[in-house]
Amino acid sequence: MSTTTTPLAATDMPSAMPKTTARGPPDSSAMKTRILTHMNADHQLSLRLYLQQHSHVPSPGTVSAQMLDITTEHMIISSSFGRHVIQLEPPMKSLMEARERLVTMHELCLKQLDLSDVVVERYVPPDRAWQWMLCGLCVLIFTTFPFRELLRLESGSWISKLWSLGGVAPWLAKLSYTLAPAVLGVMVTVHCGEAMWFIQKRLRRHWVEWGSVTWWCWVLDCLLEGVGCLTRFDRVVKRMEAEKKGGGKH
Repeated sequence: MSTTTTPLAATDMPSAMPKTTARGPPDSSAMKTRILTHMNADHQLSLRLYLQQHSHVPSPGTVSAQMLDITTEHMIISSSFGRHVIQLEPPMKSLMEARERLVTMHELCLKQLDLSDVVVERYVPPDRAWQWMLCGLCVLIFTTFPFRELLRLESGSWISKLWSLGGVAPWLAKLSYTLAPAVLGVMVTVHCGEAMWFIQKRLRRHWVEWGSVTWWCWVLDCLLEGVGCLTRFDRVVKRMEAEKKGGGKH
């Protein structure tokens, strides 16, 4: 994700809409202009949701979403695939209802698409001592266990010396030799499974675009350290949720 957007909220749009005056209702053209300006400037995430849910536009194609028009019966939103007309059912009585209608649509789209309005835009590397230790252990296993024969003390290899702690603990090298096939097989299976789950249930839900640099950083991290990456990502999301509740822009 390269764009920062603010999710639509029920208290969000009044300041962007003309008020009814004593002389009569607000000018509809002025109201339309303000709605379009407000949505395009502050709520592109909502526009992306509308496109995905109602026009079935793939997520990457909605990155450049812009609202081109809105009437009481429909709105027109552009994507990288073109222009899309989204019907409003039932039609609104006036554009004064736009705020409530758009908020309702936003929340319904989140639920139906199983998406979150918390957008993770960057990769966060390990930030706890135990995570760095876990990464180091995983790197050591993935780079040495495939060469099982070199774990034998008789081989005199640097791998056997490493796992025997320089000859101080020969039993550790022997144990590693015995367990290497099982440990390596389990780790590859579990970490690949965790990465697949992570992609579907976390990265997609929080708008980390498939194939982006941020996506690859999180996925490769998950393939390496597994649970350490998952817990860190969830911690990042919780922190962002707390920031939104504590006074984020609405």
